[in-house]
Amino acid sequence: MSVNQSAAGTAFCYPYVIGWTGEAETHRLVWVPAAGGMRLSYADPHRGDYTQGVLRLRQKQTRAGRPDFTTVNTRRQWRCMAKGLCQVCARSAVDADTGRIWWLLSSDYSGAGDGYTNAPPTCRACIPEAIAQCSHLRRHAAVFTVGGCVPLGVRGDVFLPYLPPVVPCSVNRVMRFDDEDLPHCIARELLMRLVDVQPVDLVEANAG
Repeated sequence: MSVNQSAAGTAFCYPYVIGWTGEAETHRLVWVPAAGGMRLSYADPHRGDYTQGVLRLRQKQTRAGRPDFTTVNTRRQWRCMAKGLCQVCARSAVDADTGRIWWLLSSDYSGAGDGYTNAPPTCRACIPEAIAQCSHLRRHAAVFTVGGCVPLGVRGDVFLPYLPPVVPCSVNRVMRFDDEDLPHCIARELLMRLVDVQPVDLVEANAG
């Protein structure tokens, strides 16, 4: 969780996972040879650009500028998902007594089918704050504990393969890791399939 000071000296805490206006980076994208064809790359490749076979959006980790509650920072979102960390405070969201993961989702989450989400876990202690900071969750919050989670795919932007210059053809597309267009994608968020999802009463969760 990031702490900023207002002009009056009051401390405000912002969720770890959200994006900041000063974190944007601009990089030229190119096509490079890969097994079975071509894949998207940065013109100045760095180690760690690709994770699970997909190119990730590059962003700074400075939390500079203004917090933008409409976006998440790709690296921080990915870290929380992969390590079971709370999206608000970045501490473990795993319940010490049960080993289950606390997860705050919208009440329209059904868990049917793959039951995937792009929202990282939220530890029990941060659930009230997360609800207070999000207008949608204030109306539609639902709390669950989860037995486990498995990476399912990504949400990202897909580009027309092989065309110079690199041209986007779809934005915020949900893609599984076996999607044939994955090499043509720049990923913004990791998606997780939730396993053994059990609802928890909000009053009970907040009491903790």
